[in-house]
Amino acid sequence: MRTRAACLIVIVAISLLVAGCAMAAPAPASLAREGEVAAEMVPAMVPEAPPPMEESKDMGLGAADAVSDRMMVRTDSLSLVVKDTEKTLEDIERLATELEGYVSNLQTWRQNEQLAGTVTVRIPEGSFDQARERIKELAIELESENVSGQDVTEEYVDLEARLNNLEVAEGELLELLASAQETHKNAESILAIYNEITNVRQQIEQIKGRMQYLEHASALATLTITLTPEEIEEPVVEPGWEPLRQARDALRALVNALEFLADVLIWAVLFLLPVAAILVAPLVLVWLIWYLRRRRRRGSKAS
Repeated sequence: MRTRAACLIVIVAISLLVAGCAMAAPAPASLAREGEVAAEMVPAMVPEAPPPMEESKDMGLGAADAVSDRMMVRTDSLSLVVKDTEKTLEDIERLATELEGYVSNLQTWRQNEQLAGTVTVRIPEGSFDQARERIKELAIELESENVSGQDVTEEYVDLEARLNNLEVAEGELLELLASAQETHKNAESILAIYNEITNVRQQIEQIKGRMQYLEHASALATLTITLTPEEIEEPVVEPGWEPLRQARDALRALVNALEFLADVLIWAVLFLLPVAAILVAPLVLVWLIWYLRRRRRRGSKAS
């Protein structure tokens, strides 16, 4: 009983350590309260101790290199007026490849029978300013630009500290699990340790995923470019102008207008007037009855 009590005290201490190093860590798995299992059946019921996770020595840029300078997530939105949208899109894609970046999104549409579009490129952070200037050189006019940057250094350092604490806690839990299996402790204690290891590993994977996202976002800047085609001024005289054709079009429009007026007149005579007569007839009848009664009353008073 003393050995079992000591083991349970160690489990509680490890659980408190894990709760302190993970802010959003879920509550530890509750201990099974059903009857005890015989010690000789423990190896068959409890899974083998999972191998310890290798420490993260190379995560993209590396923790030490990533925080040696400020980690900035930089974005830029540009709106450009260009002469040839299709050629400008090709130039932007060629520039992204030259700077070891890539096009992440591309949309095109027709605007006044001319091609317009929006393209999003990801460029290495070190080439961000160079890419901005070279893209603006492709435009006839810069309509607007919005540059922004988000400093994620503090979040990354906090995640790194939490990751180190969780890895230390995982190592201690693995040692405790191995010791419990070697001494054939009861199944409840071993299952509780195993569940706590699973919980810690989930938190480690979540933190590593967030750190990798921040490294990728800060390593590649995002530029979103909206391309608007230059409006072509219409000439004073359209090429191939034909006065006779215009006269025919004017006469055709006149005939169409006269046909429309004739249609309106036909509808007014054959449809609107009968409908109006049906609606007005009762009102006229009521008025006549009222008028005749009024004349009779005046005649009787006069006599």
